[in-house]
Amino acid sequence: DIPVAFGSAVDMAAFASNFGAVFVDPSGSLNLLAGAQEWELAELRMAARQTALDINHHAENRFDRIFLDSRLTRLAVSRYDHVFRLEVDDISRFLAPSTGGGDGSAASVARRLAELDHGNAVTAVQSRIASFLSSALERQARIVAVHPCVSDAGSTKRESCVFFVGIIASEDASNRLVDLGPNPDAEPQMAARFRAYWGERAELRRFRDASIRLAVVWGANGMSTESRSLILPRMVAYLLRRHFSIRATPEVMIAEDLLVVDKARPKAAQAFGDCVGRLFTLSARVIDFAQSMDICGPAADEITFERAIGAFDQLQRDIKDMEDKLPLRVLALHPVSPGLRYASLTPPKPLALSRNGGDDSYIEPLHAIIEFAGSTKWPDDIAALHKVKAAFLLRIGECYAAAHPDSQVDVGNRFFGYGAADGLTTGISATRMASRDADDMDYERDNVLDIRHATSGYTFRLSILCDHEGELLARKVRELRLAGNPSPATTLALEHAHRRWLRTNRWRPTHHRHIMDMCQRHHPSASLTIRLLKRWLSRHMLLGQTVGVPEELAELVVACVFAGSSSANNALATPASAYAGFVQSLQLLSQWRWKEDLCAVDFGANIYDNDGDEEGESSRLKNQAMGVWRSEGMSAEKFGLLQKEFDEAQRKNKVTNAVRIATEDDPAAQWWGTVPPVLTRRIRDLATASLECVARCVSAGTDSWLPQVFATPLGDYDFVIRLDQDVVCRKYEQPPKSAFETMEEATSSASTGTSGSVAGGDSAEVFKNLLPTAQAQSQSQTLAHVKQRANPFNQPGMVGFDPASMFVRDLVDVYGDSVFVFHDVYGGSVVAGLWNPAVVGKDVPFSAGLHASMAPVKRETPASSSSSSRPLVRYNVQDVVNEMIRLGDGLVADFAIQRA
Repeated sequence: DIPVAFGSAVDMAAFASNFGAVFVDPSGSLNLLAGAQEWELAELRMAARQTALDINHHAENRFDRIFLDSRLTRLAVSRYDHVFRLEVDDISRFLAPSTGGGDGSAASVARRLAELDHGNAVTAVQSRIASFLSSALERQARIVAVHPCVSDAGSTKRESCVFFVGIIASEDASNRLVDLGPNPDAEPQMAARFRAYWGERAELRRFRDASIRLAVVWGANGMSTESRSLILPRMVAYLLRRHFSIRATPEVMIAEDLLVVDKARPKAAQAFGDCVGRLFTLSARVIDFAQSMDICGPAADEITFERAIGAFDQLQRDIKDMEDKLPLRVLALHPVSPGLRYASLTPPKPLALSRNGGDDSYIEPLHAIIEFAGSTKWPDDIAALHKVKAAFLLRIGECYAAAHPDSQVDVGNRFFGYGAADGLTTGISATRMASRDADDMDYERDNVLDIRHATSGYTFRLSILCDHEGELLARKVRELRLAGNPSPATTLALEHAHRRWLRTNRWRPTHHRHIMDMCQRHHPSASLTIRLLKRWLSRHMLLGQTVGVPEELAELVVACVFAGSSSANNALATPASAYAGFVQSLQLLSQWRWKEDLCAVDFGANIYDNDGDEEGESSRLKNQAMGVWRSEGMSAEKFGLLQKEFDEAQRKNKVTNAVRIATEDDPAAQWWGTVPPVLTRRIRDLATASLECVARCVSAGTDSWLPQVFATPLGDYDFVIRLDQDVVCRKYEQPPKSAFETMEEATSSASTGTSGSVAGGDSAEVFKNLLPTAQAQSQSQTLAHVKQRANPFNQPGMVGFDPASMFVRDLVDVYGDSVFVFHDVYGGSVVAGLWNPAVVGKDVPFSAGLHASMAPVKRETPASSSSSSRPLVRYNVQDVVNEMIRLGDGLVADFAIQRA
């Protein structure tokens, strides 16, 4: 923007009139930036600006981030928010389209001049695409970078060429439903330019502030998060199709855009003909895996996070209105469910919609904690305190049921259901207790209140926060320790109970507020990124509190990418799309050195990075000292505490090569624990392979390798248990079949026009139109019942019932020392396992405390006098397999042993 020269006797006006960027050498005759394009300088400026902030960072040593991992040399698949593969069939036609004429035609002259200005045809096309998209998307895109394929760079051939278009988006503007243009009366030239870009999509509208402006509408207010994330790719596809006849894949160029894109095209664009190129992007295809099977028909459009959060706010108001009927005043309801912070894999599913013909095999309860005003009347006995809390829940349920007769209220147990009246146990405790006294102190068996909201259909599971309970548990632990620890088992059980109380009542509400703030206020694309990462982890059977990565820890991995406090996030800018966030999360999991470096999240950092937004820039620099580069967020003292905790854990050899993420509230990273090293290695290998598949897809312009990213190899496991599909209650949360269908398969099925296979299908379903009317209706109802039955027990509206997860929990409880169990918590029908080599396959002397099925082993040599005279035993694999099959009676359909 501002020409720069070494000397003073330089005609800067002449340089500025002929070049976009000017940097004159000392001789005054050479512009050093003559060949640099605007987007290259913009990337350089963004990287230099971030490096200056890193150099002056007051808390963290970022030497590696500055000098060893350059942002400008990273892969394009992770550097940009959206990456497009643009294949141009004929470079010469792209430079200057012409319907006829020889070498002396005006088109040939223009083509030759463009080549002379840029050195070659490829660079000329590169510059034209970048300048056009930058001008058309000046509000939505901060940088539009165009990289030619390495084999085509510098080519002088006038043939096909491949370009990679990378866009760093403005998160605020790129997801807006309405793109505002100028006022035709006040700015006629700008209005004509706006209409030329968008054609029939540009409409004249009156807005609430009484202004009349041109606008392009990309969707309605009820548009889903997935569709909003694709607005910018739709814009790019629309512009390139309208002005250059470049065709995009159906995932990006939807039917609504196709109806108007070819109407009243500019004369210059008409000369391109039907098609001169193809456009491909993975942004649309990756998002398909964040979705689930649509089994509710049109009602699925109503299942959104906003609807669930609105229902929770209404519940909070309803309970507060009952304060005069309760013993204590209600201070607040603290949500802790991922579905109430935009972080669950699917939006919460309301029961009311399920009763209208949908699949209600699994209803996820939305957990929340009721906080009452303080009182000194809580009993000092934990068992009595739990009974008082149960009485509180019963009173709340009675009052709510009286005020809302259509609602359903149940007071049950967190693991044992609603009592013996329903005739069904909904779960068991996963914690081993050493004595009856310790069992009474197990907080996980606390009572809960389930309220099934009549208006919205959501089910809320409420528990009570009592600070006195936490104080009692901490006091009892201290007393036992001071007493010389007479009962180590009881002390350990109390410590576990206190930790569970802290996790449930303190840590989860704090974590919920941080993630909610990040997803709702600052980074809307973080929500979809969390869903994609959870889908990726679950498809590889690595997600879950019992068998893998806890949900909260997966959310912190995404927060590392978006919050940007640690050197884990080394991109040019904070991700503004789910695709970029997901790829950068995989990059973090594949490259981070968990044992050597501290990984920390700073939720208080200034997470807006509006480098191209003047208003955002001024607001960010408002409170900064003049001439001082400094970043907002965690202070040096607070970060020093995190580093001190990490160094102390390293000194005590407590830091292993496992996923470990610290925060300001959790400096020791103990809230959610760490992932075992064996799982961390598995995650690193899978993340590396997934990144390679993504890079191959972008490079080749096909999605053939994308399904491999979300498909785990089963050959690496020692045994595989296949469950009966009829008892998998969460199977609706599996990805839709269309997500695994590649472009080639979709094109093939569309060309054949087949929607299903007649041969080998259900003959009754195929030929049911030939049956009499009454018989056809009866059979149709039967088929619908088979496909969408409520649950394996034919009891509609069961809340939180998942027998597959209960079976996995039982396996962990019984065989946790000898077997590593893996399972897809979102409706997976496979349970895989690995034998622990430290237990299985080793001969050990027989003893009474082996806690496993053992088989005697004959000694090869007689025992010497110095050796143990006890007989040797070995882990009985076949007997344990039989026990697992017996334990899963009614659930297990097949048990395959791959390695003994």
